[in-house]
Amino acid sequence: MLRLCAVLLAGVLIGAGAVAQPQKNGCPPGLAKKNNGCLPPGQAKKRYEVGKPVPREVVWREVPKKVIIVLEPPGDGRRWVEIDNDLVLIAEATRQVIKAIDAVERAAKGI
Repeated sequence: MLRLCAVLLAGVLIGAGAVAQPQKNGCPPGLAKKNNGCLPPGQAKKRYEVGKPVPREVVWREVPKKVIIVLEPPGDGRRWVEIDNDLVLIAEATRQVIKAIDAVERAAKGI
């Protein structure tokens, strides 16, 4: 009876270890199931792309002056806006995204 319990326990432990292993591509199991290239949820739903115009339906917020002081100056015809907690530098005339600081990078820099 003791052997049977030991065998069953070993089987349970081995099975639990197999479930917790990451996928072959190094993507954690939770993200691997999403089939989005292993992107975290905040990255998978970006509503803008660097080098392309921000779609007209995307609404942004103005970035406070105290935050702009910490960033690089926007330059003529450009401005910093906030989209989905990311700081995005856009060309005002074309709405083209020039540069973006995502929420994770923003938090790491304390801005």
